[in-house]
Amino acid sequence: MNIVYAMTRNVYGWAMPSMRSLYEHVPDAKVFILCEDDIFPEEIPFDATVINVSGQTWFPPDGPNYHNPYSYINLLKVCYPSLLPVDKVIHMDIDTIICDDLGPMWDVDLSGKWFAAAREDKGKYHPFGPAYYNMGIAVLNLEQLRMDNIQQQMVDYLNAFQQPWADQDAWNLYAIMNEKAVAMPVRYNENFATGYTNSPAIVHYCGIRDWWTNRTMPRLEYLEKYRR
Repeated sequence: MNIVYAMTRNVYGWAMPSMRSLYEHVPDAKVFILCEDDIFPEEIPFDATVINVSGQTWFPPDGPNYHNPYSYINLLKVCYPSLLPVDKVIHMDIDTIICDDLGPMWDVDLSGKWFAAAREDKGKYHPFGPAYYNMGIAVLNLEQLRMDNIQQQMVDYLNAFQQPWADQDAWNLYAIMNEKAVAMPVRYNENFATGYTNSPAIVHYCGIRDWWTNRTMPRLEYLEKYRR
């Protein structure tokens, strides 16, 4: 199983609870870290392949989405087919806690599809049709993305149009238009927009701007378990 985290230098420490929870539940995962250094400076519980993306050239600093609230590294998700030497990967936002084995998520059938992700059926933002997918956690079929040669189209789109949810909007636009998305069970990405269950596999604090310091947010106990 391949997992990728991506983050700017100022939030390295915030990723540690997610990584600790990943190691507890999926200890044999192969982990990639996209960051702004050649060596990841935090003490992580597993070996990881670190990729320094600070010199990336796909998204210029004067681009319309470069300074979005989620950082330019989020935009690089559309470039994973070029950045990662694997055919399939689970992208994991840093504001997540893994609570269960991810085997069933990894084994989802992506034949001919680009990704599997949970739908934001609880949200009101559906600009591209009846469906909208939360890409904070997604199983990406990099092999199919390369075959369909879609990366540059999404890069060009994000360099031409400012989008409120940056790369997530690009993923949704092209995947919905081309019928390339698979709906993933909510328990693999529980948050305010996708909904909650009684047996979360991944808790995602997306949409909570102060999630690292918030003491009243839902599912705080999962984050507290892996803090140090």
